Amino acid sequence: MTRTERTYYAVSGLYTVAQFFIAPIYPLFLLSRGLDLFQTNAVLATYLITVFLFEVPTGAVADRFGRKRSFLAACVVRMVAYALYAFTRGFADCLVAEFVDAVGTTLASGALEAWVVDEVRADGDARPTDALFARAQVAARASMIVGGVACGYLAEFGWTLPWLVCSGLFVVTGLVAATSMRETRAATPARSLGRTALDGLRAVRAAPVLILLCTLTGIAAFASFPLHILWQPRLEALAGKGLWRMGWIMALLNLTALTGNAVLPRLLRRFARETVLAAASLWRAVTVGIAAAATTASPMVTGVVLQEIAFGLSDPVLLGWTNEHVVPGARATVLSVRSTFFTLGGASGLLTLGLVARNLGIPRAWAIEAVLFALAAPLYLALGRLGGRVPARETLAEATVDVPAKVAPPSVEPVYVAERGAGS
Repeated sequence: MTRTERTYYAVSGLYTVAQFFIAPIYPLFLLSRGLDLFQTNAVLATYLITVFLFEVPTGAVADRFGRKRSFLAACVVRMVAYALYAFTRGFADCLVAEFVDAVGTTLASGALEAWVVDEVRADGDARPTDALFARAQVAARASMIVGGVACGYLAEFGWTLPWLVCSGLFVVTGLVAATSMRETRAATPARSLGRTALDGLRAVRAAPVLILLCTLTGIAAFASFPLHILWQPRLEALAGKGLWRMGWIMALLNLTALTGNAVLPRLLRRFARETVLAAASLWRAVTVGIAAAATTASPMVTGVVLQEIAFGLSDPVLLGWTNEHVVPGARATVLSVRSTFFTLGGASGLLTLGLVARNLGIPRAWAIEAVLFALAAPLYLALGRLGGRVPARETLAEATVDVPAKVAPPSVEPVYVAERGAGS
């Protein structure tokens, strides 16, 4: 294992713990500040909208001034945001803290992964980095399990303590990154983004399969984000107070997502990927429907936990499918367009279903989610007929990172570049 790899595992692990330590009790904390169910959803929607607005500009900052500097700035900004959260008193305070945190998130989004790819290449290692990111993802999920359980118990002593711990963890992460990250890649001059963005949009518009992929990404985000921010209040309503149990359930969510990742290769050897995606969507419809219909805690938790398997099944397939239909010159921009559907779809779902949850109850909001997942299943089958398979040999080029939020972890997935033989 090289020095670069060891540094990446250490820094990414610390960063993951810092940002997701608060996940098990985050929605309940917002409710404790006097927010209602719609306002808790609106706070997270503010995060997603801010990420949408700042993602490209902060990406240019990382390319212009260096990935290490951008990541260190992210640690500082997020340290401030989590410290602000510790002392929030109402809806407006939470919106300010969430906005600051979202800006910090975009400064780090992709910067650390771009850094490690550049550095392993500078070290002369030309091997695909899929194993590197796979190990990092497993380590990240494991750290989230340990951190989530610890947070649940720590929150029993007060709402402020978990936020201060997170803020301190960002300080530690920044110090480790500052002392261990080497950056041999020279900063590049600022580039024009307008034409690049327009070319990416044209590429999506010209490919029906990309339009459908982006649409399905938006539908999934619309339906899934409210689930992740509403299960804690629902569990508390059914089972009573008990912050400690939230950490254990968060651990189960991570384990089931890893289960989906583990069984995916076997499923793809036996079934077409559109079949796997459609089945995953139907699985989510059934399990979310179980959670919506539950009147006691056990079936509700079972439904919420088991639906996460579909995340591990579907996200890597969708990302790989997207890359098959993108020319290399527009790849990053097209992936950003897909990310836009993810953030805006999630924000729309949070606001819309947040209103439903406040006025009609959480079960009604989840029932709508289950219907949306069921309606999406035939669209995945249509995607198979529309997109087909691109007969190309694929090699790993770099990594991309889906936007993380405090209640929904990111997925670090490899970006594959199709290499066709001569004459193809």
